[in-house]
Amino acid sequence: MNRLIYSLLAGFLLAGAANAADLDEIKERGTLNVAVASLSPFVIRSETGQLTGFEIDSMLALGEHLGVNVQFIERPFCKLVDTVVNGEADMIASGFSNTPDRRRILDFSLPYHDTEYFAVVAKSTVRKAKTMRALNSKDVTIGYQEGGVSGQVAHGDFSGATLKGFSSFTDIVEALKAGEIDGAVMFSPYQEMVTKLKERKYVVPHEFALTRTIESYAVDKGAEDLRDALNEWVIARDLDGYWDDLEKKWFNPESAVISTPPPFSCPSQVPVQ
Repeated sequence: MNRLIYSLLAGFLLAGAANAADLDEIKERGTLNVAVASLSPFVIRSETGQLTGFEIDSMLALGEHLGVNVQFIERPFCKLVDTVVNGEADMIASGFSNTPDRRRILDFSLPYHDTEYFAVVAKSTVRKAKTMRALNSKDVTIGYQEGGVSGQVAHGDFSGATLKGFSSFTDIVEALKAGEIDGAVMFSPYQEMVTKLKERKYVVPHEFALTRTIESYAVDKGAEDLRDALNEWVIARDLDGYWDDLEKKWFNPESAVISTPPPFSCPSQVPVQ
């Protein structure tokens, strides 16, 4: 059992019997509580704390469709699952990938986006290593996001390297700028941002993605009416081209900005091999 499963199950057990609300309760309450984490361009947090991005637009549109207000609950990415399991949030909308590990604990809507992950590595390190396999060395430090797919990829593809977890991709970019790590597992637009850094030279040393995921909305087990409503909404918006328009708006060079990290972080965790 890998480290991600351990952390997810631990959060589930600590949550006890609390459950997130289903659709009728949400409508009666008049508010949809949505867990989000800073993750450009899905969720972009300004220095003043204002939230914008792909998921913010989509959730505000969903709230209007359902006739409810939307309250965003910010957490570090590694704590998103906990917010739904303990009933603090009704759903997750944060570029959240539908993976087998997460399906053990949560239900997912139909997908509305897909993501490819790449390794971004210092050019000097690549020159010395020469091959991807050679990057699996304790002399090479690879960063990843705690609780995210990048961590699974890092532990799977770079298990021989020195791995370092971060609370957000913003923290990873800052570590790359400072030369604290040699590389990281990232997705677009982060890899483009990093390869354009003036402080240090980074490259993507491989042509094909290390993995590809699909992003979906996550809800609590048993929240079937909410999940079904999300599925209907995803399909309807796909038919009218909404997802394509939203992707063009946020996944472009002009929108490729680094989100300000929230005032909390993931606890340091020891990887489980």
